[in-house]
Amino acid sequence: MTLTEDLTSAIVAFEYDNLSAQVVADTKLHILDGIGVGLNGSLLEPLFDPMMEIVQRWGGEGACSVYRRDFTLPARYAAFINSVVMISCPYQETHRASVGHPYDVVLPTALAISEEHGASGKEVIAAVVAGYEAFVRLATAINPSALDRGIQTTGTMAPLSAAVTYGKLIGLDPDQMRHAINHGVHFGGGSLVEAHGAKPYFGVMVGTNTEKGFFAVELAKAGVVGADTILEGGATCDKGFLQAYSDKYDESLIRDGLGERLGIQDTGFSFHYVASFSRTPIDALLDIVNENGLTPDDVESVTVKLTHVLHNFVNRRIEGATGRQAHYYIPFHMALTLMFGAVDMETLTSEYFERDDIRALMDRVTVTEDLSLDADFERNKAITAVIVEVQTKDGRQFSKRRDNWRGDPEFPATKEDIEQKFRRITKKAIPADVAEQIIELVDGLETLESFGELGKLIQIRA
Repeated sequence: MTLTEDLTSAIVAFEYDNLSAQVVADTKLHILDGIGVGLNGSLLEPLFDPMMEIVQRWGGEGACSVYRRDFTLPARYAAFINSVVMISCPYQETHRASVGHPYDVVLPTALAISEEHGASGKEVIAAVVAGYEAFVRLATAINPSALDRGIQTTGTMAPLSAAVTYGKLIGLDPDQMRHAINHGVHFGGGSLVEAHGAKPYFGVMVGTNTEKGFFAVELAKAGVVGADTILEGGATCDKGFLQAYSDKYDESLIRDGLGERLGIQDTGFSFHYVASFSRTPIDALLDIVNENGLTPDDVESVTVKLTHVLHNFVNRRIEGATGRQAHYYIPFHMALTLMFGAVDMETLTSEYFERDDIRALMDRVTVTEDLSLDADFERNKAITAVIVEVQTKDGRQFSKRRDNWRGDPEFPATKEDIEQKFRRITKKAIPADVAEQIIELVDGLETLESFGELGKLIQIRA
């Protein structure tokens, strides 16, 4: 069997009744967290206004909701814009082995299809699990090589995971699902340069590639076949997706253990308003500070040692940047952590970036690479592994390694953690009573006849 056939068999078999109580509970937390991220991301308006105008002009009126907007769109355009809004929010989840963000694609697709076609809470839970599984397995198989090439994970996985989510919700048969997957893989692609090159950052590629997943399903429904060897390559071509997108890949990460440990269980939450690779440095620095009672005045220097892949990605000083543009600038994050014990949306701003005391702390931070962290990848699957070293002014030295951040599966977030985070990051976006309605709705998701009920709530503004 081809890799697509193996993946299709597992995807088709995902049904709510086959999922453990723990997987169902985990999935509901990811859905709640994703909605919170979308609502928080919408506060960045008018950043998204040009895209909103385009999709309204192209799509016209439809049945599907957009975060904190009073208009509705056809499903493909609502999923497009909602995915862009979500990936623009630094509070988003991350799968550490691929530095990808599955719910930025899966959740907008599930919500849009539920509003346009109708779907129960149980159907949505199964479809979300399936969308994560396709995303995580393929993303892990090609990384860290793909990232080192400059390929952006979420955009590349978006057509596949959107197609799987959409296909599950409308009940594609196995042949149709196989070809939807084939098309979705074929349509994938995206460049990391967008993350650094666009000022401010627009995750447009994720939106357009999510929309491609809808096209993949429609093609499969219409009987348009894809290449069954799209992943591994074959007689009709020299290279498949795996070879084209990575110098080193692992087919077993797609095929082995399908239906067992699931991708959604290996995707971690975030409690810091930063890019994913800064979460381990922040937590490591907090460990050192809290364990040794250090203050900013005690610190002579901070050295942050990253994997080669991430050092290659962030190794630049951003001169003249605003707080938003310093989203990827680790010295800024370290300075904020020393000063305030956290990085949140109130401090990751232009005002704080230009403060003399913050600048002075930033100048004490050095970011480098440590190849021993890359050598451990096969063991920990952690591209985001980090070593933080602190030198104090009185000569003391401290070192802390973190492979995982708070909210990662090894340091799991509780239901209470995610609900509190949801309230905190949405307080400027929606009224408090609406936040409680959303929490209650998602908590009882398996009892809902229509997941589309959520759409009316995400449209409300504070």
